[in-house]
Amino acid sequence: MSHTNPHVVSRFTVVLAVLLLPYTHVPAQTADAPSPRTKTEFLDTPTTLRFAVVADRAAKPRIGVFRKAMAQLNALQPEFVLCVGDLIHGYADGGGPNPDKEAVLESRQEVDDMIATLEMPFFYLSGNHDINSDMSSAIWKERYGADYHAFEYKGVLFMCLNSQDGPGHKAGMGTAQIAWAKETLDKHADVRWTFLLMHQPLWQYTAEKQRKDASAEFAQIEDALKGRPYTVFAGHHHRYQKSERRGQKYIKLATTGGASGLKGPAAGQFDHIMWVTVGDSEPAIANIMLDGILNDAGKPIE
Repeated sequence: MSHTNPHVVSRFTVVLAVLLLPYTHVPAQTADAPSPRTKTEFLDTPTTLRFAVVADRAAKPRIGVFRKAMAQLNALQPEFVLCVGDLIHGYADGGGPNPDKEAVLESRQEVDDMIATLEMPFFYLSGNHDINSDMSSAIWKERYGADYHAFEYKGVLFMCLNSQDGPGHKAGMGTAQIAWAKETLDKHADVRWTFLLMHQPLWQYTAEKQRKDASAEFAQIEDALKGRPYTVFAGHHHRYQKSERRGQKYIKLATTGGASGLKGPAAGQFDHIMWVTVGDSEPAIANIMLDGILNDAGKPIE
């Protein structure tokens, strides 16, 4: 008959109890003695979430940059990844939408293969290079389904809008999408924060060449956002810019491999991953330049 050593059981119980606690401070002295830990509370709570956003890859993508960003995201381990569209180069050399269906499919497969290397969910969003014709729109819907969608996670609403919803797939928001957006906002009225992602910054589009109706169309969604805290992310211009509108932050991302002069942060031209942390107050936003991320050996992540 075997006997269990009571001292071993006791030590095991103590170790197990410590492991089950998120944090247990074992003081070296009395409780009222100075502590090597500050009084600040841990930032990680059940409602904390951290996600990443990648920027434009289109307009003749620079080889290897987006692929490197996918590897870096795996090293950073966000809970999920969003984008602001333009994942492929969708125009012909002479200008205008690319009429070559096989070429568009090949470009889509190339970027899908890179995204498939991610260890976390990726949410697609369309830009003017992704959807600019009936053919490219049909390819999008066949591969990814809806061209605008939303989801709620940890009490936060994410709305991925299609800014190519104007007549002829030009910049704008169609009546069906506007109605859907209003309904979605109404159904998720109690969320603690709302993020809107879109490719073209329609709030700036008042000139005729940019479809002056686009700003008024998006303004209908902005009106429906009144009274709730939110942040808007867009791309398209390949130049980082932060502004305030209606008391909220509106941010245009730079690039993640798209055409750029790469003149640096002062010019808003750099390759980056946006890192967003949502806690109990206003989200914290940081931009991580791709050249600044190294692996655990201190080497560049390719």
